Amino acid sequence: MSVIQIKKKKEISETYDLIVAGGGLAGVAAACSAAREGLKVLLIEKYGFLGGMATSALVYPFMPHTESGGVLANAGLFLELLQETNMLSGNKDLNSRYCLTEFLKIALDRMIEKYGVTVLFHSKLSDVEFRDRKVMSITVATISGNIKLSAPIFIDATGNADMCAFAGLPYQIGRDEDGLCQPMTLCFRLANIDNNRFDRKAAVALYKEFQKKGLIKNTRENILSFKFPVDNVRHFNTTRVIGYDPTDVEQLTVAEFEARKQMFEMYRFLRDNVEGCENCKLIESAPEIGIRESRRIIGYYEITADDITGTVKFKDSIARCTYAIDIHNPSGTGTIYEKIPENDYYTIPYRAMIPVDADNIIVAGRPLSSTHEAHSSFRIMPVTTCIGEAAGIAASLVKKYGCVPSDVDTKVLQNILIKNGALV
Repeated sequence: MSVIQIKKKKEISETYDLIVAGGGLAGVAAACSAAREGLKVLLIEKYGFLGGMATSALVYPFMPHTESGGVLANAGLFLELLQETNMLSGNKDLNSRYCLTEFLKIALDRMIEKYGVTVLFHSKLSDVEFRDRKVMSITVATISGNIKLSAPIFIDATGNADMCAFAGLPYQIGRDEDGLCQPMTLCFRLANIDNNRFDRKAAVALYKEFQKKGLIKNTRENILSFKFPVDNVRHFNTTRVIGYDPTDVEQLTVAEFEARKQMFEMYRFLRDNVEGCENCKLIESAPEIGIRESRRIIGYYEITADDITGTVKFKDSIARCTYAIDIHNPSGTGTIYEKIPENDYYTIPYRAMIPVDADNIIVAGRPLSSTHEAHSSFRIMPVTTCIGEAAGIAASLVKKYGCVPSDVDTKVLQNILIKNGALV
């Protein structure tokens, strides 16, 4: 006879110094750096693996993380991740921007274990209790039901500033004129491609002809693809889903459907018309659509395009960036790409990570306080990882000195980053 059970409410009895919401690269770096400084850290992640856009959206490869002369701009825990992946044979060398996704997942697991971070997988932030400028608790939706969690300080590494938004804090989204965000993209991979015969320029020319005839609905102006570190496999970052709000569940659902239509359209176009792709097979698409842009917090400083093109070095710098302003047209065709000066970089100010209306939240990753144009540059994964590392250290200083995040001594923060090779 089977035993009849009645589900009991799940509770987490452990107490934590810090809770990090979101297990992308920024969240992992934040959790690891805080734990390295002695905090007891809980990291919550909606999937059963870490990595965020790098693993759940198959965003690939890493964008440039060196100055044009080859000097490393993004190091610290990001470099440690590359080293760990390399030891697993997941990348060619430490200068390679190309990593095998499954090895990246394992490398992230190892880093979490190394620094003693507690993780809750299959746990998605669903609600925030906020009053008197503080997050009192968060609720996560899990396979065990809803669980309420509390801590003195929180890091919002959700990528979409979900914690800040659910707390009722103000934010901006999209470009000023119409609120549209950069397009979302579903990455996918094709096997059985003869890369020696695949001529991207010829493929793009034919693709444009098909567009003009109305045979291709994708509005992207070209085909964006990359070689993959597996023979005869090619990675495609070329779908372009426009006009949807990535923070609205109904619109995001429609976007996922649209992305798969575009993916299948591209697959058939390549298979039926492009040399080297005659025998290609669609073998993988990302578990979720890739989001370039969503919410941006209102912080103590707003990063601007002039800060980037002017390669500004802030007094409260916590990370460096060498990447260009890179805006995929939110309403259709075209991409704005404006490089920063050769062999130079700009920096990320700590003030842009702190919501002005909260006293126990630090934001890590892409939703920093910035303009639409500036966001298009620092959103890339090497930089957001470094931002996450700084967020974790800042949280440790909040605990150590009993201050609020906005009062953290950035000189002390910078010295710890320098000691750990993260601010070179």
